[in-house]
Amino acid sequence: MLDVTDASVHYKQKFFLTSNIEKQTTIKSMKKLVILTFVLSVLIGCENKQRTDNQTIEDSQKALQPTADKFPVMEIDSSQVDLGTISQGDTIMHVYNFKNTGNMPLVLSNVSASCGCTTPSYSKDPVAPGEKGFITVKFNSKGKEGKLNKTVTAYANTKPAENIVSFKIEVLTLKK
Repeated sequence: MLDVTDASVHYKQKFFLTSNIEKQTTIKSMKKLVILTFVLSVLIGCENKQRTDNQTIEDSQKALQPTADKFPVMEIDSSQVDLGTISQGDTIMHVYNFKNTGNMPLVLSNVSASCGCTTPSYSKDPVAPGEKGFITVKFNSKGKEGKLNKTVTAYANTKPAENIVSFKIEVLTLKK
């Protein structure tokens, strides 16, 4: 036969276990809620930062777009040069210097050569009005011969966007 005291202890143990399980479930739910809130805050913060960065880039790009009264001008010292004569297999470099005679910063976005034998490099930073920039070309004569004309096109925020420089060179064939 069950004693009243035993039943009371049994009830208290059951209540304590049930209450303890409910507390643990509540704590787990609260932890999940806190973690979820944190993750959402981070994601929302990142999204806003990205929008701000994109807006800054867009604003910078708009500021460098030429208008009817505000535009850069690329004035090249010598856009056509004669590099003379070299032997087949030699390389030669030339620097085209230019000045921005416009009234806003000049930005070179890309410079490309007419063939793979010519490798260009150029001013990466905006060239302020009145300041100078450069386009350097390196010509490799390996496999070339005779009189050659090469062009390099610099794409910028100028009007027109294409700015062309060129050079002529004579490559002498090696005698065997």
